[in-house]
Amino acid sequence: MGLRKNKSLLDQASDTVSQYVDQVKPQLETAVATAKDKAGPALADAKAKAGPALADAKAKAAPVIASSAALAAEKVATGAALAADKAQQAADTVATKADEIAQPKKKHRFRKFVLVTGIAALAAFVANKLRSGSESQNWQSSYTPTPAPPARPVPPKDEGGASPTEAIADSADTPHPATTPDAPAEVVDVDKAP
Repeated sequence: MGLRKNKSLLDQASDTVSQYVDQVKPQLETAVATAKDKAGPALADAKAKAGPALADAKAKAAPVIASSAALAAEKVATGAALAADKAQQAADTVATKADEIAQPKKKHRFRKFVLVTGIAALAAFVANKLRSGSESQNWQSSYTPTPAPPARPVPPKDEGGASPTEAIADSADTPHPATTPDAPAEVVDVDKAP
């Protein structure tokens, strides 16, 4: 489907350019013909107005007048030829541009495929080398981990303790009996102890 869509766009562009060429070419030819038509009467009108002066000047400077008339005719012919040449160049340029637009551009798909495949192969090679190098080092490792410390027995939970002194007391192996206002704990005076 994509190929058909591209052909229709190229066909449309070619048709549009052809229409413009067909429109511009007659206008340029008309402009050249008009320039020739206006140049001829203008030259004839100039000759008619300058007739008496030419007759008088012809007697005095016939060679100069003949050369200037030939030069003027040459300039008019050169101008008409230049206008016709420019019109032809414009038509050729439009036709060349139409041909350039109509020609499809190369996509170089194979070149892109080879480039992407080469990059992928290079990446796979580097990854393989990096992975294989780290595995060989792991097999020759001399590290031996230290054994875990022995597990300590967990003391039973004492529900009443919250102060640091009580936490020290709780570090004993057996729990202390709970105290209540009816059954207070024994008071031990630390200062009197030997």
